[in-house]
Amino acid sequence: MHLAQPELESSSGNSGMQILIKALFPLQWWSMKADDYYQTLGVSKTASREEIQKAYRQLARKYHPDFNQNDPKGAKEKFQKVQEAFDVLGNPEKRQVYDQYGVSPDQMGSAGGQGPFQWSFGGGSPGRKAGFSFNNLDDIVNMFGGGFGGASPDEIFNAGRRPNRGRDIEQPIMIPFALSITGGKMEVSVKGKTVSVTIPVGIVDGKKIRLPGLGEDGSSGGGSGNLLLIAHIEEHPCFSRRGDNLYVDVPISLKEAVFGTKIDIPTPKGNVTLTVPVGASSGMKLRIKQCGVGGAGDLFAKLQVVLPKNWSNADKALLEQLQTEPEEPVRNKLRWT
Repeated sequence: MHLAQPELESSSGNSGMQILIKALFPLQWWSMKADDYYQTLGVSKTASREEIQKAYRQLARKYHPDFNQNDPKGAKEKFQKVQEAFDVLGNPEKRQVYDQYGVSPDQMGSAGGQGPFQWSFGGGSPGRKAGFSFNNLDDIVNMFGGGFGGASPDEIFNAGRRPNRGRDIEQPIMIPFALSITGGKMEVSVKGKTVSVTIPVGIVDGKKIRLPGLGEDGSSGGGSGNLLLIAHIEEHPCFSRRGDNLYVDVPISLKEAVFGTKIDIPTPKGNVTLTVPVGASSGMKLRIKQCGVGGAGDLFAKLQVVLPKNWSNADKALLEQLQTEPEEPVRNKLRWT
């Protein structure tokens, strides 16, 4: 079989990839093994960019090693496949190449990368197709007499390209409630490495933390993109937040409610002594100033009177003796309309 020596076109509209592909065989003869990125993300081939981003965020959070302590290795493998799929489908230019050729630009343009690249064509023995394969791009270039003017595979495929900055990558991060209020440091797994991340005071759910240079690698000499950590705040078993204020339910005993007392309340600033007034009722709110988010808001403690589960006859008799009529009926304000 005779192979014609390719002629390089000088038109700026053709990239090195297009030139080389045109110089080889008809595209219908060319195939390369690659993962089905659409199947990996669970979206259709006509999915919009928003649908792809939504699927990626859900799967990235589901398979992130930080959220799968029972099987971090298996989760990491799945997470990497999801990340790889999104790196391609989340980039319009890479997605166009993937849709056209069935492989990502990184796989097509990586010098010395593993293929194998395989071509097949008619004309072989009955029931078989003649063909041949190349293990990597060096084999392809060497087939044309040791390269195009001595250029390396990288130089061929990057010919005429401008430096391209790497794409930003998004990754979910679970932040403990207390840390989201006070701010501080926490360690995060990024590309198989442990990175110390500064959590700002009062960060809210959905906020993004930017880590420069930890995103997708650039091409043709371009810089790396950024890693955007998307904050997800864990729920607290006792405290909740609304704006800059914090809220907590504080259980007290019947005796403490009747006679009043002083109790210690945990806050972002440490324990604070709170005075429970005599005759306190469930639902009463007590404010602790400047103990909210970053010291700007307040902490509201709502009292909850906890009654004993078991009452002796003596306790019941004593309660009967202590019972007095309130100044106004306890359900006087209860109404429907």
